[in-house]
Amino acid sequence: MILALFLILLSASSGNCAAHGEMAILTAENAAAPPGAVLLVMDGVGASYVYPEFQAYSITGRPIPGIKLLNLTSRGARVLDLRVPVPSTSPAHSVLVTGQRDADEALVGTGSTVFDTLREEGFLCLALLQRGDFQNMLEEQDGVVYFEDNSLCGDPTLGARADLPPSVQLMLQQWRNAFAAYAGSSYARYNRWGLDAAADMVGRLDQPFFLLVNIGGADSAAHARGADQYLETISALDAPLGRLMEACQEKGVLLGVTADHGMSFSNRGGHASAQYAERLESLRIPLVFVGDPADDLILDGIWSQTAVAPTLLRLLGIDDPRFPADRALPLARLARLTVLLQGPQSVELNGTDLKAIKGSGSSAYRFEGLKRGTYTVKALDASHRVDVISDQVLDLRRVDQASARQDGEPFVPRWMVGSALIVLINLAGLLVVWRVWRGG
Repeated sequence: MILALFLILLSASSGNCAAHGEMAILTAENAAAPPGAVLLVMDGVGASYVYPEFQAYSITGRPIPGIKLLNLTSRGARVLDLRVPVPSTSPAHSVLVTGQRDADEALVGTGSTVFDTLREEGFLCLALLQRGDFQNMLEEQDGVVYFEDNSLCGDPTLGARADLPPSVQLMLQQWRNAFAAYAGSSYARYNRWGLDAAADMVGRLDQPFFLLVNIGGADSAAHARGADQYLETISALDAPLGRLMEACQEKGVLLGVTADHGMSFSNRGGHASAQYAERLESLRIPLVFVGDPADDLILDGIWSQTAVAPTLLRLLGIDDPRFPADRALPLARLARLTVLLQGPQSVELNGTDLKAIKGSGSSAYRFEGLKRGTYTVKALDASHRVDVISDQVLDLRRVDQASARQDGEPFVPRWMVGSALIVLINLAGLLVVWRVWRGG
């Protein structure tokens, strides 16, 4: 009898939670989602060489001069210290697109990438890959131009799904053919092909898209020629990078700039082998997002490359449980405030220069488009002050239990009720065992 009563109560409680579990979305300031995004991966470009805050050193301790990339460091939301789990090309690209620390090429093919999420949201997934072009990465694309031999004089290959729009396939074909004019012995021209192609495609694409671009000139220069050629190749990135930024700005497209890994030097460059892999020059990479809704800031602290994928989706306004928003870096200009209540209740949000936003009938609310500042949440005749710097969660479920009671009325928390029910069911079980034992 006790067991049956417990199951009835449990069933009723579960049904109530399910009925009111849907999140209510309320918007303070509309921030239109970007119509597309570009993620530029500068293969092998370490933050130690391009961030003015850092000084790079060779393995022997010799200082290596840095490079000023004003178009990289003078605008947008810049993450000061982002580190890779594995400073190697294929694992790092796998981490970039899955957000998983232990990602490898196999994981990229299991429906766990940003490409899968974005395609579900109606985005066209395209890529220009001088590196990072392993098979599963290629198969994630609707259209791709890639370099099988990684050669400066190579012949790029075009790949496309059957349903790729003909105009987009023609665009990729044109840039595949155009590589002949960039090919040769220049690492800078090799990079410039990727940046010029990306800028042109951004200007011509007229549907939601995600474009992944890998430029491999700096990585090749480091391995083949050493630090001087590496730095010269990086220096040549500034002008074509500026043109890509202008193209993205004109179309309202979000641009992310990062690297797969950094680079360390003895005579020549390396990053994955034992003598290089633990050095900050190999582990620390740049990350900059430019364009609304990214803010204009420098984010301090030490962060992981695993945050790139959830941050990209957060800035595009896309929610996916595979990439939890609480793992995203706080780079958005406007923040979210999630309010959790014990049951369906009314809620009101007030703030400086904010017209009151009210909601009712739900136990979970998310206020979108909040400027940084102090807000007041009113629920069950109580006010709660919240300082919103980045995305926040205000959990009032315990508070609501206490505030909902009448003055002088004893308050029994739900955890105590639950504990009592657990004790009762255990006693009932012992009683059954005892009766069976006696009957035997």
